[in-house]
Amino acid sequence: MKIDNSGYIIKGILLLICGVLFAFFPGVLSWVFYIIGGIIILGSVATAFSSFGGDGGGSLIPAGAIGVLIGLFVIYIPRFIASKMSVIAGLILGVIAITQIVKALSKELTKGLKIFQLIFGIALLVSSIFLIFNPFHGGKVIRFLIGLVMLSFAAFNFYVAYVISQRNGEVIDASSVVDTHGYDVSDKDDQKLLK
Repeated sequence: MKIDNSGYIIKGILLLICGVLFAFFPGVLSWVFYIIGGIIILGSVATAFSSFGGDGGGSLIPAGAIGVLIGLFVIYIPRFIASKMSVIAGLILGVIAITQIVKALSKELTKGLKIFQLIFGIALLVSSIFLIFNPFHGGKVIRFLIGLVMLSFAAFNFYVAYVISQRNGEVIDASSVVDTHGYDVSDKDDQKLLK
């Protein structure tokens, strides 16, 4: 039975595009949000004005105003992400770091593993402090790392699609098929079944 690998290829292509844009061309992503927000605002304004022409008497003005607010929020998303991304990531890393340090100090681990987990927790804690108190450079680093992670997932999806296509191309040898009934079918029996 052949397995469809097109889903992995599509995910790989999308992750590749998003990873490259996110890591190397962040301005393009901002423009995408600006365009989407502008389309929402224009559509909402058109909806509000179209309600004046018919029997509505301006009944869609509140819906248009809400649409304009949503469009403005979509336009503001890149600025919010750029300004707060490193602080949020620093807080998340800080919680993970404290959890790792507490686990290292409380668990009955072998000495080497305990030291490794403690060093890992301290490194995460230092990274989180850097991200929280140096947000301007940290945001760029996080954006770049997220882009690299997306590219890694894209490569993984392409690899899975390649493995699936390799397995789909394999021919199954009849001698490797196991007979689950426990008896052999002779050539005479084959001829009877065909008639």
